Amino acid sequence: MDKKIRLSGYQIISIFIFVLFLSGTSIADVPRFYGKEVVVTATRLPRLSSDLPWNIDVITAEELENFTNVGEAVRQVAGVDVITYGALGSVTSARIQGFNASQVLVLVDGRRINSPTLGMFDLGDILVGNIERIEVVKAPLSAVYGSDAVSGVINIITKSPKEVKRAISVSAGSFGRQQYAFSLAGENYWFSADHLAYGGFRTNSDYLADNVFGKLAFPSPLGQLILDGSYYSAGKGIPGVPTSEADPSSASEPNDRQADKNVMLSGAVKSDNYTLRFYQNILEQRLDPYIYGISSNKAWQTGVEWQQAMLAPAARYLYGFEAREDKGETTMSGSHTIRNYAAFLQGEFELHKRLLFSATVRTDKHSMAGWSSTPRGGLVYKLRRGVNLKVSAGSSFRAPTLNELFWDDPAWQMYGNQNLKPERAFSYDIGLERIFPSGRSISLRYFNSLITDMILWNYDLATYQTQAVNIGEVRSDGVEFALEQSLGRDKRSYLNFTYQNAVDNKAAVGKVIPYTPYVKLNAGVILGGNNIFLRHVGKRYADSQNTVELPPYTVVDWRMSRQINDLMVELAVDNLLDEQYSEAIGYYLDPSTFAFEQRNYPMPGRSYRIGVKREI
Repeated sequence: MDKKIRLSGYQIISIFIFVLFLSGTSIADVPRFYGKEVVVTATRLPRLSSDLPWNIDVITAEELENFTNVGEAVRQVAGVDVITYGALGSVTSARIQGFNASQVLVLVDGRRINSPTLGMFDLGDILVGNIERIEVVKAPLSAVYGSDAVSGVINIITKSPKEVKRAISVSAGSFGRQQYAFSLAGENYWFSADHLAYGGFRTNSDYLADNVFGKLAFPSPLGQLILDGSYYSAGKGIPGVPTSEADPSSASEPNDRQADKNVMLSGAVKSDNYTLRFYQNILEQRLDPYIYGISSNKAWQTGVEWQQAMLAPAARYLYGFEAREDKGETTMSGSHTIRNYAAFLQGEFELHKRLLFSATVRTDKHSMAGWSSTPRGGLVYKLRRGVNLKVSAGSSFRAPTLNELFWDDPAWQMYGNQNLKPERAFSYDIGLERIFPSGRSISLRYFNSLITDMILWNYDLATYQTQAVNIGEVRSDGVEFALEQSLGRDKRSYLNFTYQNAVDNKAAVGKVIPYTPYVKLNAGVILGGNNIFLRHVGKRYADSQNTVELPPYTVVDWRMSRQINDLMVELAVDNLLDEQYSEAIGYYLDPSTFAFEQRNYPMPGRSYRIGVKREI
């Protein structure tokens, strides 16, 4: 009798790490490796990551080809926890070092896209075809970008016309998945379009998305003129939790639908010393039905930014100004507008040939939450060639969203609070990194953060009302370890491990923050035509009182590509070992007993896809 062989998560990890270290025995030419990446997010200016005190990860264009959306891509980053409520089209959010998704600022080419009503951005709504790289900075960056950059920033940097090749691609896979894409490019322009359809592995879990992106870049007497725009439209089924644990493909909400539309426009003039940019984001979400009717959520973000760099002996300075208007129209919060004005000053100093220091201070004036000033500072001490000690500290804040300020739902007795204060945090980080000439790097970091005045929805037994109030406090600390080996041009193997402990200090004293695993491990071998990725997530609690536990899981994904004449043929297998797991829970109302029962949101099992790409 045939038996299905299953390995435990730790057995899978042990085998994978053994293979990973074997892959490090063959080292080819090394044009780029850890510590030598030029990054822009941490300081708004291009700098070598080895010269910066902040904790930074880079996902390159070659690595992004292994993923469909940004949510999938950032899963492999140490200290980043991604939560998805199912497969493609499900809400996907990222948390950094134990804090929630609204405390992570998401940028596109340095401009914010977090929804002013919801506070976060669904990373499943950003397809990777337009992206040159993603920079993840795991440090407080309110001193640079203002509100929401509490635990870190995810900056999605789009391709320039010179980085794009004319191409057309087609792919198909399990659960009715189909994707069609093409791109056209010239010296000063590029245009791309994607169509992605997915039938779903559960009832009412289908997904249909269209994404269009364009960019123009021309020289002008004032600098490079850059105009870009994107349009994303998606229709999604919202299945809810299964009606039965025995039937994970079932749906407690077989008729609920969601429609998303995101339009992002930007115009900028850039030179070596200054940048002037105007932008507008239009974000729309429609739920049908939502409890008893249609719910809409629309937001408009309009902003202007200016920054100017200056050089001095052994120092660099950057200053800038920002103005932004956020307008929201939602079913439960009505129509409201808030404005934010800000100024910042940054200095980078070479105190000694082996000692670099950076400091930034920013002040924001929010039309509802008032004034917020956020300083930060960091040191890089080069102990010897290739060995760097890095220390950084800074404060940060998150202003209340429009929903938290103005929510008005008499039916459920839930109300916003116009007297809310910003959430405040202070964080510090100490790290040691070793970069070897062979292309191998090792780093170890300790992080510690305290956030106060957290905005929570509090139920008052006396009034039977729920209101947004500043009553939360969370302490999060932990350790990150990372090992990376370059294997040649655009090839590498890596292993990273995170231990974190995020604890509630007030609302549920001593309890671990929901969906925050103590342990997370990622590993991968990227060889261009043959790539494999592993992620292990330890146990998490799904409720504030730590009574509901989600078990650990280990998932392995595999990619292979081969050039056959003019065609690039790609094969992918997701969840290679068919792991059964869940990343979130919900509740099902039993129609016979009218009692709520806990249910896990199932994740898809093993799935396949094959694709063909041709340059034109």
